[in-house]
Amino acid sequence: MTVEASFLVSWTIFIFVLLIYLSFYTYDKCVLFQDAYAVCFRGSIQKDEDNVVPYISAHIQEQFGRKYFGTGEVCGSVDRNGHTAYVTGECQVKVPVRSLFTMYEKDGWKIRTQARAQIINPTHIIRKSRWVDNMFAQ
Repeated sequence: MTVEASFLVSWTIFIFVLLIYLSFYTYDKCVLFQDAYAVCFRGSIQKDEDNVVPYISAHIQEQFGRKYFGTGEVCGSVDRNGHTAYVTGECQVKVPVRSLFTMYEKDGWKIRTQARAQIINPTHIIRKSRWVDNMFAQ
């Protein structure tokens, strides 16, 4: 009976620890996407379209901050393709026995997310809308 209980207790502890690390992973993935999209959106509504990438680059680490559980450094990069801005965020969840939970040559507990936002000029859109409204109001 003691041998059976030792297996049961060790597996129960293993399952609880695994669930805790899975919850860290899920939380960090959600927060990383949220932060990436928030900084991408703030950069995409700059008045000067040439200022989008420098704005995002200047504020990306400030947005990521230190709110992640059980991860290493959070890295971010920004890219622009036409009228769309892309922000990519990456981090690695620190798992003590990583080799047991991942396959050989796989990223394993690495989190990578990408957010995108359409680059717009809100002032220009408001002025155009008012101009159209004034045209039909007369």
